[in-house]
Amino acid sequence: MGEQIGKYQILGPLGQGGEGVVYLAEDRGLGRLAALKRLRKDGERGEGIRREAAFLRDLRHPMLPVVYELFCSDVCADGSSFSEEGWYLAMEYIEGISLHNYIKQRGSVREEQACLWGEMLLDVLIYLHTRETPVIYQDLKPDNIMVCRDGSLRLVDFGAAFLRSYGEKRDERLAQTQGYCAPEQTGAAGVEICADERSDIYAFGRTLYYMVTGADPGKPPYGQLAPSLYNPLLSPAFERLIGRCTMEKAQERYQVAAEVLYDLRERGSWRRGSGKRGFLRCVEKQICLMQTEGCGCFAEGIRL
Repeated sequence: MGEQIGKYQILGPLGQGGEGVVYLAEDRGLGRLAALKRLRKDGERGEGIRREAAFLRDLRHPMLPVVYELFCSDVCADGSSFSEEGWYLAMEYIEGISLHNYIKQRGSVREEQACLWGEMLLDVLIYLHTRETPVIYQDLKPDNIMVCRDGSLRLVDFGAAFLRSYGEKRDERLAQTQGYCAPEQTGAAGVEICADERSDIYAFGRTLYYMVTGADPGKPPYGQLAPSLYNPLLSPAFERLIGRCTMEKAQERYQVAAEVLYDLRERGSWRRGSGKRGFLRCVEKQICLMQTEGCGCFAEGIRL
């Protein structure tokens, strides 16, 4: 593209979301790449944008991108007008592939890999939810999770996140990604539109579902089939965990992310201590897997 906004040279588009367009840019002063997000104006006041950027700037976690700065620009560095004027958020550029595309290319991942990634995601959710003023991510989905070259995950796009103390009643801020958003985020079944920690847990469960099945909950049959129908090798404990995360009623789900993490780490106990019974169950699943592979219903993910 070649345009320059402030000290940032625009190299090309990275993507577009509900909150604005994201560009790959180079910080000409420091010589580093950055993700430059042009925030949608839509009449929103600068005060609100600065408040959101302030809480993003204060977040410090290995899975979260570093926020460099927020600035308003209506001219290029040379003083000429630029068509993309407005508020910009400069953040760390995360190189990798989205989890959505990763699974799309490979079909699915093994339960062990899903558990490893699940622990990473829960760790960052615990960090966000247990801050003095809890942060609700509110739009957890494979498109917002990056798989890096070393196999680690990074959580990106905080456009829908909010501080629960002031944001939970602001209906216009609630993300509604089909298949991943909790029923209370859409007002389904007549419930009041809202979002809290349990909404993030619902989206986490849907993300786990996608990891181990390769079936996108946002498309028919919308995650209504049991995960084991796609992946017969899943342990009963893991399938129950997904089910409890994604209960329709928030009060029937896990209430805090730490509780999910505890059960996720314990989900393999039937394999370790069930002796002959566990061995026979594993053999039965292997036979079922071979039968399923014959009809092309299961794709095995790669190991990182």
